Amino acid sequence: MFQRKKHKVAHPLQDKVAGKIAAALLGVQTRVSNRMNRLKNLKWLLILFCILSGSLSIYFIAESILTVPKKGLKIDPIRVPQHFDQPTDTVTGPAIPADIILQLKDYKRYMDSIGETIRPGLLDSIQILEEIYSEQQ
Repeated sequence: MFQRKKHKVAHPLQDKVAGKIAAALLGVQTRVSNRMNRLKNLKWLLILFCILSGSLSIYFIAESILTVPKKGLKIDPIRVPQHFDQPTDTVTGPAIPADIILQLKDYKRYMDSIGETIRPGLLDSIQILEEIYSEQQ
């Protein structure tokens, strides 16, 4: 009780080190609080995303159940020639109608009258069709 207390002399280097440690701890605390604030914001964004996507899912499910389905794409049947799977010998009807042969002859006469030549490939095709028609007769 009657003894004097001895004052310890603070070393200037200790004060400097203590100040740096305190500044480092404050920096760590600041970074941790900033990250936690970002996580809090991300949590709100996650909650908002879950509510939005969940409500859209419920809407789509309810719409598909409650609405009358509309007609989708209409698929037209493919037109197939009558005797496509039979050999040409067994086909009973004429393969080339007479009106087509008349149209081909009219075309040839027209091209001759105007003085134009018929393309070689087209002329060959016309001749083959006329031969097939003459064989049918």
